[in-house]
Amino acid sequence: MNPSRPLRGSLLACALAFGMPLLAHAQAAPANAGSAVDWNSLSAQQQAQLAPLHDPWGQLPPDRQRQLADNAQHWDSLSADRQQQIRQHLQDWANMTPQQRSQLRENMRAFQQMSPDERAKITQAYQQYQALSPEQRRTLREQWRRGNPSARSKSGH
Repeated sequence: MNPSRPLRGSLLACALAFGMPLLAHAQAAPANAGSAVDWNSLSAQQQAQLAPLHDPWGQLPPDRQRQLADNAQHWDSLSADRQQQIRQHLQDWANMTPQQRSQLRENMRAFQQMSPDERAKITQAYQQYQALSPEQRRTLREQWRRGNPSARSKSGH
């Protein structure tokens, strides 16, 4: 077995947690050529939805700004729980370092290039990981950091 394969799977599982919802929102609207979207030109509703991105807004590419602004117009029609999930994902993204964002993008590209079977396995492993208690997840992460082979075999990878 390739020793980097379990690590890649773990990284991709993290990408699923943070990246999939963000990518889904970013890809929902087509990119239009043009200039950046000024924060002050957004409606109050859009600003409220995109509040976690207020500080980094000016650093986002113009097409990304337009996609997010377009998507935010539709988020009011979603359930309160779903809106909160979106805000949390945006906050998580805003809190990432540029290196973490780059790694997440790379992981998402790798995930999208996998076969449907491989993606299903990664998704299942992620769901199993999420079902663990916080203490079990912490223990598993520590075992992986230390390179404990028994943790890898127990996780099914």
